[in-house]
Amino acid sequence: MRVCAAPSYLARHGTPRTVAELAAHDCLSYTLSPLQGRGSWFFGRQGEVQVPVRGSLKANNGDALLAAALGGQGLIYQPTFIVNEALASGALVALDLDQPPIDLGGLHVLFPADPRPPAKLRAMIDYLAEAFSPDRGCGSSRPARSSR
Repeated sequence: MRVCAAPSYLARHGTPRTVAELAAHDCLSYTLSPLQGRGSWFFGRQGEVQVPVRGSLKANNGDALLAAALGGQGLIYQPTFIVNEALASGALVALDLDQPPIDLGGLHVLFPADPRPPAKLRAMIDYLAEAFSPDRGCGSSRPARSSR
């Protein structure tokens, strides 16, 4: 998870340095998440810090929130897989606040125990491990594990 904004938004409204300062900003929220869709955003590794926020847009689609943030409408608090490309290009700026973003955990693949899993299952696991590896800037900071 990252809190981000377009440089144009930050130039007009300033850059928050603490989670408490988010209350003075236009925070664009994702409605399908209990961690940010009900007038509060949660911070701290376990979500122990609740911060009240307000915003001009609430949506059930991360891409819609990304588009609004890219247009300078406000701050977003989204998973890295949604914002990484915009961060890499400089279209969005990640904010370093006084509380860490909530840790949503890792990606888990569950399948029946089999000493020789089907090739398509092995290929999917390998793909997910690569796509969400920390080296690509996605997922958590924990290394991807493979059970080869």
